[in-house]
Amino acid sequence: MAEIMHLLKIDAPRESVYRAIASVEGVRNWLSRDADFDSMMGNSGEIRFAGGTRILKILLEELKPTTRVAWNVLSAAMPNWAGTTVEFEMDADGGDTMLHFKHQGFQQADDLFAMSATIWASFLISLKQYLETGHGTPHPDDPLSRQAGRK
Repeated sequence: MAEIMHLLKIDAPRESVYRAIASVEGVRNWLSRDADFDSMMGNSGEIRFAGGTRILKILLEELKPTTRVAWNVLSAAMPNWAGTTVEFEMDADGGDTMLHFKHQGFQQADDLFAMSATIWASFLISLKQYLETGHGTPHPDDPLSRQAGRK
């Protein structure tokens, strides 16, 4: 099985990073403006892209305040994402946070896997920008979506 991993230092306390990932209000500021879920473990929700035509359905599998969030991907527009797990682990680094990101459970490291790694890198930079400046680039404002719209 293949997995995507990213490590990112964010100039924000763990509590802020956790809220940005575990709450729908936070997710709307760095991942997609079109998201709906109740921030309680065991609940499912949707994060929508491309005007609602590409839907990521997640189950909030684990919520450990300030240290860990895990999403189980129930279904997604990217066919290789169904049945995978997205994990965010936060370690304090002084007043900053080290974010350990992992998206695991891919059957193979193919072109869709490579595209997924790029997509996550872009959105994790958006998360960092949101937490450090107050302004992220969630879908549809993200660079990849803007570039796709220029075709």
